[in-house]
Amino acid sequence: MQSNLLTTLPVKSLKQAVAIRERIDGLQRELNRITGAQAASVRNGVRRRKKGKMSAAARARISAGMKARWAKKKGKRRVSRSAAAKGKGRHSRAPLKERIVQTLKTAGKSGATVKDLAAKLGKSYGNISVWFHTTAKGIKEIKKVEPGRFAWAS
Repeated sequence: MQSNLLTTLPVKSLKQAVAIRERIDGLQRELNRITGAQAASVRNGVRRRKKGKMSAAARARISAGMKARWAKKKGKRRVSRSAAAKGKGRHSRAPLKERIVQTLKTAGKSGATVKDLAAKLGKSYGNISVWFHTTAKGIKEIKKVEPGRFAWAS
């Protein structure tokens, strides 16, 4: 609505208003120079927040904390099977095949059940069952006698 007010003023009054505004702006700039304030922040009516600089000690503490958290998180990761087997002195999976074949050979033509093999070898029933359904399919001498029972046929 200020534009309507300015249009109704006579030219002499407008010239006086412009002169006063120029003096105000000049005084404002001089005040800013004296106080060290930025002219842009006063013009916009917004004071800008200064970013605080972090000390080297604070950065070091934060860095050390982050490294500790990452080390703790990495320590909880699962270890791969091969690394766990090597670390505990266990063997790879090849001896399991040899142990199963040896047990089937000693069982004779009647064969052995998956449950019996698991108990003899100290493995879980599921582990032995999966071994027969995957690895044993590639061994021609292993025959399925009946459900859950396998024999060595040679």
